[in-house]
Amino acid sequence: MSALQAVKAFRFKQLKSLPKHIQKFGPLPPPTEPVDSAVAHRLPNPFLPRLNPRTGRWAPAAISLRRQADLVKRAKESNTLFLLPPGPKAPLPTTMSFKEAAVEAQKQFGGKPNRKVTTAYKKELEAVWMNAVEWDGKAEFKDVAGAELGTRLYAAKKRMFKGHRWERLKEARDSKKSILLRDMARRVRNYKAYYQKRKPNPLKTSSSSKQRKLPF
Repeated sequence: MSALQAVKAFRFKQLKSLPKHIQKFGPLPPPTEPVDSAVAHRLPNPFLPRLNPRTGRWAPAAISLRRQADLVKRAKESNTLFLLPPGPKAPLPTTMSFKEAAVEAQKQFGGKPNRKVTTAYKKELEAVWMNAVEWDGKAEFKDVAGAELGTRLYAAKKRMFKGHRWERLKEARDSKKSILLRDMARRVRNYKAYYQKRKPNPLKTSSSSKQRKLPF
């Protein structure tokens, strides 16, 4: 499946699953702001978790984070990032307005702008899948250091990777080794002199004042 076909299949599935979503979670809450005239559809955001008003429990996002990341990657390849909803794996919301998104979609794919979907037939979805969508649900974005460079996992860390224990201790061990090697000649000289002084001389008379005892 090509990148564009993956994004198109995602849009098809979301348009088809709206009645099932309403049956499970109830109707979508009314919009907090006036709806733009260029908006043809209003759909639940499948990239965000949703609170079930009947049970009071949070349902996980309909699309997993792994699939979200894959969709975002394919949308970037096909230059259709404006067709995806905002989410944890999607980049920051685009500055493109609904009207600009509708114009861009019509320029790339044609279709019938501002036409709402009424049936789930493929022939009708082919004409409206690219129209502007207002996604229900608010995605919260946090400023993460290094996100623009792709290194946000290690952006605020002194060391990039933990490494093995011998790698972490290598610097201190090499420093100690260099100090020992620097003074090694003096250490060897002192070692030899110490034991040379303590070595007994067989020709030298004993300096002990004690009377020697016979060995028998």
